[in-house]
Amino acid sequence: MNDPFHTPIRIRWSIKWKLMLLMAGLIIGLMVILTSVQISSQHAVLQNELAKRIALMRENLIERGKTTTTTLAQQVENDLASFNFSGIQQSIADVMASQKDLKYVIAMDTSGIAYAHTLHPELLQSELTSERDRAALQQTKIAEFEYQEEGGGVIEIVRPIQFSTEPWGVLRLIFTLRQLEEEIRASEEQIGQETRRMILQASLTSLGFIGVAVFMSMVLSTRFSRPLIHLTRAAHSLSKGNFSVSVNPEMISHDEIGVLAVTFVEMSRELKTSYEQLEEYSRTLEHKVAERTRELHESLRRVEAANQKIMESIEYAKLIQHALLPNWEEFQARFPHSFLLWQPRNVVGGDIFFAEFSKEQCLLAVLDCTGHGVPGAFMTMIASSTLSRIVRDEQCCNPAAILQRLNVVIKQVLHQNHASKLSDNGLDAAICAINFSSETLMFAGAKLALFLARGGEITIIKGDRQSIGYKRSPDHFDFTNHQMTFDRDTNFYIATDGYLDQIGQETGARFGTRRFKALLAAQNCRAFHEQREAFISAFDAHRGKRERLDDVTVLGFHVPQTTSN
Repeated sequence: MNDPFHTPIRIRWSIKWKLMLLMAGLIIGLMVILTSVQISSQHAVLQNELAKRIALMRENLIERGKTTTTTLAQQVENDLASFNFSGIQQSIADVMASQKDLKYVIAMDTSGIAYAHTLHPELLQSELTSERDRAALQQTKIAEFEYQEEGGGVIEIVRPIQFSTEPWGVLRLIFTLRQLEEEIRASEEQIGQETRRMILQASLTSLGFIGVAVFMSMVLSTRFSRPLIHLTRAAHSLSKGNFSVSVNPEMISHDEIGVLAVTFVEMSRELKTSYEQLEEYSRTLEHKVAERTRELHESLRRVEAANQKIMESIEYAKLIQHALLPNWEEFQARFPHSFLLWQPRNVVGGDIFFAEFSKEQCLLAVLDCTGHGVPGAFMTMIASSTLSRIVRDEQCCNPAAILQRLNVVIKQVLHQNHASKLSDNGLDAAICAINFSSETLMFAGAKLALFLARGGEITIIKGDRQSIGYKRSPDHFDFTNHQMTFDRDTNFYIATDGYLDQIGQETGARFGTRRFKALLAAQNCRAFHEQREAFISAFDAHRGKRERLDDVTVLGFHVPQTTSN
């Protein structure tokens, strides 16, 4: 019988060299980590100092801008008090000359008329209507804004101007950040040079320690590898099925190697027992797998049954929500030229259509409630029943008054008139009151608009920028009525934001009001059932394979010249 400890074994890499490489690698890795940590910490300190310096420079620029703005505002107020408008221009010119960072100055009254504009003098006495202009007019105290313009970042300081005791307008000073950004780049370059110096110094130090580590690893690996080689030969014999491995006297010691040798022998005995247990386990494994499979099938059946019950409940909710909609055949009997595109995102949705007829007039409403799916459907039930009570029980037919009353009742029903309540739900709405005898239509909207189409001419009547029922919705907000006459060439359209806000697959942009107006201009002269198909096709073509974001409702109608009961 061959001695397992002297059986030749072919080894590509000796344990000696592996230990040497491992120890050298660990020491080298440790030195690299320590060096990296040191460099990173120093770099972080430098970056922190840079951040503080940048913050201080930015704060100094803002404070200097506020001081300049306040001083100039006082001069402008004095010039306004003496009606010295040329003095305003001179004061602004002096400030522009003294402040290198000042890019341009705008002075505008509360209506948005520019009385000074150093960047675009051609806009003098013109109304400024951009989003930033409107935001500046809303400020009641000195404020600053930071944003990007052509040519780089800027900081805008806005200060209200008083004329006597009344607000006159605002003074806006726009400071360029170009000099600040140049100082930041110079500081970053300085930090980069300091970091490179630290890296060079740390690398030279690390090379010295690495040389010592390589020498120590060679000595230690030789000492530790000899008993491990004997243990490797025993393991090779064990892999051939020989479980009667004995301990070589050279391996017996009181250190970890000796413990490993004794443990190795014990392991060979336990392996034999494990092989026997493994055979028994393999015989029972198939039975356990089959039992587990049956359990999984039973769980799947229960999940499918629960899902079926949920879907049945939602389908029943769909029937209830459809029952809340006006009878479309009766509606088309009153409005033969009309269509309704109503597509909930899920089985049920948060959009609802309402119609109420009387002898002389008709009330139409489109409501877009918070959420979609089952939560949105619950909101439509609350909103529809509330609107029905206001119109039918309270006999209210004024669109603006209906919206105001609807706002109060929804907040009361949902208890959202208390700040402690967690819920914050509401809706957007568009209501039209049509008087057949006077051939007039009165419209009021809460963030929804009414579109008028006369041939190729499209007019938008925007609703108030105020939603209904939310905590932030004021109880006594006065909605605006818009009254107009109509003729045989006028078509009316109402669309919820689910149509207008849908993101397109190719463009990644909203469908938008501009595209909607173009669609109306191209389609409003066609039959209404053809218009409905065109609206669906345009929406699907824009959406592509993207998921529909919200419920979609579009109502289009033409008011007949005469309507009988």
